Amino acid sequence: MSATQDAAELHVSRTEHDDGWTVAADCYPLTDDDVAVEVVGDTAIVAVDTPMLQTEFDVSLPGDGGTASLRNGMVVVEGDT
Repeated sequence: MSATQDAAELHVSRTEHDDGWTVAADCYPLTDDDVAVEVVGDTAIVAVDTPMLQTEFDVSLPGDGGTASLRNGMVVVEGDT
């Protein structure tokens, strides 16, 4: 992600399952150490902190809550229905 990118340019996938949902946002080439995620209600707040870029953006979730993790530059939030 460069300094000119914003949340609208991220590749975000949303998948609904029988027992829950998954939302994934591709933050490559950022590393897991560059990104922090907090889930508040039906929003994942993603904070990026690198020497060249400090920003925050919101990712809408299909439901309240969920568990956030970082996996090789991917922000993944999983929740139950």
